[in-house]
Amino acid sequence: MRLFTAFLILFLTITSMSFAQMQLGVKGGLNIANVGGSDADYLVDEDVEISLDSRTGFEGGLFFMYQFNKMFAIQPEAYYTMKGATYSEDQGELCLSLDYIEVPVLFKLLIPIQGSNIRPTVFVGPSVGFNTTAKVTVEYNGDTILDVDLKDETTSTEFCLVFGGGIGFGVGNNEVGVEIRYILGLNSFDDASDPYDVTNNVLNFNAYFGFNLH
Repeated sequence: MRLFTAFLILFLTITSMSFAQMQLGVKGGLNIANVGGSDADYLVDEDVEISLDSRTGFEGGLFFMYQFNKMFAIQPEAYYTMKGATYSEDQGELCLSLDYIEVPVLFKLLIPIQGSNIRPTVFVGPSVGFNTTAKVTVEYNGDTILDVDLKDETTSTEFCLVFGGGIGFGVGNNEVGVEIRYILGLNSFDDASDPYDVTNNVLNFNAYFGFNLH
């Protein structure tokens, strides 16, 4: 039985290696970010419940996909992403800017369509983000009246769960596609002495172009 299992593992490994396809690509798109957590509505004023609005931002970077067989692949990525939230009242606007270098590792299910160059995918995976910008700005009548750096009160690293889906289209030997994904923050970004329970949540729409390396 052990010998059979060893031969089975060897066969699957060789099969995967013979099929293996690799893709290097660029991606970019739109973030609709907001703040979650039990203390999110008290982030502006600890005594008054205030619902924050979303912050629209940019996301872009690189990815590498290693496809084991016709249906399964792993895809590490590295990209710059803009998170945070906003709040507006009368002529004033507050913006919480939290930007990261994010590194997810996605496990992808590829759904082949016989005789078509269209390839739907679904994916899920963990992500770690490294904070590059943490600040709050307040504008009134178009003028900046407050600009405060919050790096010392923000966690340098955050952990997220990424899940979503997309559709790719073959272009010669390469691929172009679009995706929608949700990035769910798992730990609070507040690193003050008495921290709030506040997390980053992002709805992301992006487009990509992948160069096949075989």
